[in-house]
Amino acid sequence: MKVNNVALNVQITGTGSPLIWGHGLMASIAGDDMASWINWSQLTDVIHLVRYDARGHGQSEMSDMLVDYHWSALARDMIGLADQVGLDKFIAGGQSMGCATSIYVALAAPERLKGLVLMNPPTAWETRAAQSTIYGQMADLLDAKGIDYLAVMMQQQPATGATWHTEAYASRMADFGETLKALNPKAMAMVLRGAQLTNLPPSVELEAIHTPALILAWTDDPGHPISTAEEINRRLPNSRLVIAHNAAEAATWTTEIRTFVTGLS
Repeated sequence: MKVNNVALNVQITGTGSPLIWGHGLMASIAGDDMASWINWSQLTDVIHLVRYDARGHGQSEMSDMLVDYHWSALARDMIGLADQVGLDKFIAGGQSMGCATSIYVALAAPERLKGLVLMNPPTAWETRAAQSTIYGQMADLLDAKGIDYLAVMMQQQPATGATWHTEAYASRMADFGETLKALNPKAMAMVLRGAQLTNLPPSVELEAIHTPALILAWTDDPGHPISTAEEINRRLPNSRLVIAHNAAEAATWTTEIRTFVTGLS
């Protein structure tokens, strides 16, 4: 579908409450399926699910302006996609970058939202500077060594800082590294440099978001620190925070989403 002058790869499944879902940085619909953080097949009876590859990701087209990869710009894409598929009101949600996108949607178009599902809130505010530096270094490495080298590096290094993540998700991240090799290097460099420049708005602005929100976070992941999730939960007037301390607790998130969505209905 053409959204804001970029063709986005879109997948629509299920019936029920409309939910538009955004993936994380350097991921895609296919990458999310490989990681299987959420078992969407168990939710097709309650959720009319709209998933898409964000601009520059997966099978979607890229744009050549770094500002287009700011989370606020990605929010305009999510709203534009809602217009294209005819959704006046919907639940906005996503993982990491998709989570941040959804927050900006809530600020830009609160009247369009029925709810928010915020999974793995990324670095923000005081933790963002260090992460931004990493994204710049990754982009430099990609330019110098190529996409295959970057993919191998990401396969070899743990995705998070906790033993339980490594034990539970190591094979998934290795597979994810393989998917990176098929990506457009120019697009990935643009995506990384765009991510380097973005951040959430001042946290006090989140107090204006009265949309019901479910926040899903896990421990010991420096790329998705609990501090961000806790601050979002503290600022949002109508939110619930669920923290997973191990893989078994993270596996309940599909059920948490079902309960949240049916509660909104």
